[in-house]
Amino acid sequence: LIGANVCEKDFVVTGTCSGNLFGMCESLYRPDQSPDELFETLAQALLSAVDRDAMSGWGGVVHIITKEGVTTKELKGRQD
Repeated sequence: LIGANVCEKDFVVTGTCSGNLFGMCESLYRPDQSPDELFETLAQALLSAVDRDAMSGWGGVVHIITKEGVTTKELKGRQD
């Protein structure tokens, strides 16, 4: 990863809002989530974190990687 990444046992965050994102992931993440549960956790953490950081932009892209393949979803954030 490029940038000042923060590593935890089960996840890594990086980017301009990494401090906010780390706190949200630390609060919401739990092991052994289904792909849908994991997407919901990531979506809530990402949107909450970027809403608190003016440099982060308006949304993000979430990639869920499983043994069956990769699922990619785009998140639209606030644009105000």
